[in-house]
Amino acid sequence: MIDKNLDYLLDQNRDRMEMLKQALTSGNCQSYEEYKYTCGQLRGLEAACLTIVDLKQRMENSNE
Repeated sequence: MIDKNLDYLLDQNRDRMEMLKQALTSGNCQSYEEYKYTCGQLRGLEAACLTIVDLKQRMENSNE
């Protein structure tokens, strides 16, 4: 059950990251501030994904 929830979080974060990357590569950022904000969101989501993956591994190892 928890694994499904963690997978859901990962999928949602990765989908959001993909949308942000597409916005960057298509030139949708209208200003440098918007560009910095988008890059910051990407870094935050990447950190969240790494934390979720680490948590999943810890939970799997504790069940063994």
